[in-house]
Amino acid sequence: MTDVQHAAYETGRRIEDELIQTLREAGLSQNRVLAVIGLSKGSFHYRRKPRPRTVAPVPHAARPHPARLTGIEREQIAESLKKSVASVAETFYEDLDGGRYVASLSSYHRIARQESIPMNATGSRRRRTGSERDTPTPVLTARAPGEVACWDISFLPGPFRGEHYALYAVIDLFSRKIVGWTVQERENELIAKGLIEGVITYPGRQVRTVHSDNGAAMTSKSMRKMLGKHHVDQSLIRPGVSNDNAQIESFFRTTKYGPTWPGAFDDIDHAVAWFGAFVEHYNDHHHHSSLAGFTPAQVYDGSWLHSAQQRQATLDAAYQANPHRYRKPPVVSPPPQQVTLNLAHKDGKTHTPPTLLELLAG
Repeated sequence: MTDVQHAAYETGRRIEDELIQTLREAGLSQNRVLAVIGLSKGSFHYRRKPRPRTVAPVPHAARPHPARLTGIEREQIAESLKKSVASVAETFYEDLDGGRYVASLSSYHRIARQESIPMNATGSRRRRTGSERDTPTPVLTARAPGEVACWDISFLPGPFRGEHYALYAVIDLFSRKIVGWTVQERENELIAKGLIEGVITYPGRQVRTVHSDNGAAMTSKSMRKMLGKHHVDQSLIRPGVSNDNAQIESFFRTTKYGPTWPGAFDDIDHAVAWFGAFVEHYNDHHHHSSLAGFTPAQVYDGSWLHSAQQRQATLDAAYQANPHRYRKPPVVSPPPQQVTLNLAHKDGKTHTPPTLLELLAG
């Protein structure tokens, strides 16, 4: 505080004291006086009994804490993020599954922001119109792989403007695994019917519901007849509400906004080859955020449990090395044991999955 500022402060204090004294002499209580002049009790107290000044104050951000990451640990995380071509969450789970646990996922995100490492952006949501709200909301629940299949058609850009290839993709609602796909020259109801029939009749699957939007290929007579023949229910989204088929829409976004997306394809063979490799990586190696970081294939075949045990061993070792960094021992979260579409409990909360220990005990 400069001499001028100190002089102004003392002048204000003197005027304030005189005003308080005048009002007290007029018969007002101290609390009433403070309310009248707009001064809090805390400020009134500390102006008369100031705290002792710290000779060399240390900013809060610079104060040491036993749980704080060391410089070497921060460098390890930053180096891992910079080397990775995947998202922050994907990098974290790759390190965790590789036995290289340094810090939590939130620490990865924080260091990515501080180091200006690019992160995945999220899109905005479109407001629903009145007519959309009047249409019944589809409600689906999957408690095991293969029960509910969601599908849609997207378009892949070709080498010339206006040239596109139709991408048909079918995703398992429970595990997010891509269980069927094809790339064709155009959208066609017979191609769609053949793809879906192959998915629902695949050995070992017991698909009870197929969910899609209201496109011509989805609502065709041949599609309805085929689903009825196999005793499979057909579920359709509300018009214009992409959130009603959120899992497949999210997959298409992951496809087209990933680091390996080519932007355009030389021909349909190029599109088929690229997408085939992408589906293999997505099913077997993509650590899905909605599956507690496990891959769709692990959740589909149940092998996630073995991976979870390995993760827990890694977290246990990290806890033993630095117990002061945790309020309680870290526990691996399992994937949801029930996946819903447009369904929540009466309290507004979605299904809470059991813990890993509960699943192992069962």
